Amino acid sequence: MDSPRFMSLPAHIATIITALDRAEHRLRGELSKRRLAERIRTGHVIRIGRSGLAESEVWSQWHPQQRHLAAVLVAHRESRSAPIFSHVSAAALLGLPLWGFRGSVPHVLARSTHARTGALARHVMPVSEAELVEIAGIRCTAPDRTLFDLAAREREELLVGVADAHVRGLARSARRVDEAVVLDWRGQMLEHAQRSSGRRGVQKFRRIVGLADPRADSPLESVSRLHFHRLDIDVEPQFEIPNEGGGTYYVDFRLLGQNILGECDGAQKYLDPQMLGARTPGEAVLREKRRDDWISGYTRGRMIHWGARDVRTTDTFAQVLRRYGVHVPLRRRES
Repeated sequence: MDSPRFMSLPAHIATIITALDRAEHRLRGELSKRRLAERIRTGHVIRIGRSGLAESEVWSQWHPQQRHLAAVLVAHRESRSAPIFSHVSAAALLGLPLWGFRGSVPHVLARSTHARTGALARHVMPVSEAELVEIAGIRCTAPDRTLFDLAAREREELLVGVADAHVRGLARSARRVDEAVVLDWRGQMLEHAQRSSGRRGVQKFRRIVGLADPRADSPLESVSRLHFHRLDIDVEPQFEIPNEGGGTYYVDFRLLGQNILGECDGAQKYLDPQMLGARTPGEAVLREKRRDDWISGYTRGRMIHWGARDVRTTDTFAQVLRRYGVHVPLRRRES
């Protein structure tokens, strides 16, 4: 990673390229073709595309989005003419989160066929140069166009995470949100939706643009907020509370009118070494409890927690909230 080759690459791309390069250099340098084929057959080595290789230990630790990004990088390398990646492949290149993504072949824009082949999913769609960007020397649809294209194919749960991450990059610095930028972006996107009236996914695109919020720190928060919206529960994201040290705590959600505050916790919060720092998982849990106690004492409100499993569907989330004593309206909000 110290090589100048990686200095200008986005971290999420450099990580994958590094792993692919190391695997291919070691495996092709140390193993005969016959031995390499045997290791691929037994699953010790993963073949990506025609020529890409990954160590199974590394591959198993990657999320589906990282595996897809590896397939995109290999597809770009193997292509005779530089492809333009789209849909989930563009999102992966852009570093936008894909909630619930389980994998697919790389998606590209093409001139001749919309049919999926064994190696690529091809889409025949008009695109202007203004709707394209280049990431690490690879062309793909820009974030706005990517979100619009995804709306025709993907669920709102995936879309809201993409939209939040994109508008967060446009309008947020640390905790400060430039509301004028958000309003301008939302206006442009709604104008685009108006011009595209009748196209597949436009109504979904319009809903997600209206819901997009740069305050969300993670896809889990984004999906939770989407479920709250569907359940007609009004919330205030990233609610600020003074802490005992003179700083500020930020609680993921304040449930308006219910005197309840909610935190959505991913498992990595207690297991990821980078997030733990020098703390043990037990110390992280204790620290979280002390934080909860302070917040509850200061606000006189109840703290509740949920994780990724609890937001698999809106109905699942509603059941979890009811168990916590949250009032969930019987009728859902109209989209």
